[in-house]
Amino acid sequence: MAQVAKALRRGEILLIEDRNEVRQGLAQLLELHGFMVTEVADADHGMRELAANPQSFALVVLDLLLGDSMGGIDFRRRQLVEPHLAAVPTIVITATELGDEDRTPLRPNGWLEKPFRFDTLLELVKRYVQPV
Repeated sequence: MAQVAKALRRGEILLIEDRNEVRQGLAQLLELHGFMVTEVADADHGMRELAANPQSFALVVLDLLLGDSMGGIDFRRRQLVEPHLAAVPTIVITATELGDEDRTPLRPNGWLEKPFRFDTLLELVKRYVQPV
């Protein structure tokens, strides 16, 4: 049986990463590949952005370990509670090793452990988002 290709989403990538150099570098590289990026340094700001305009985001790229704000795990749990927010695919990036028992409830659409190659992230992003 032929597999039906999932339609790529149009919209911005919400990038939530607390380390400025990592966030800015990822945003620049994604933009060079034709993606629009909204970058935020903490999960509280990220949740406000997502909740205010969920239809404008095609994908969330979420770091699990975030400085002083709500953690990435809490962000993802709040996202999953609201169907209109949960509908936005989410790729988790983390330097923390989590076992399947902790990872599974987060239901990520993609998972990357730091350090990762940008090409690997780009490949995942292209599964969900249509470049502009």
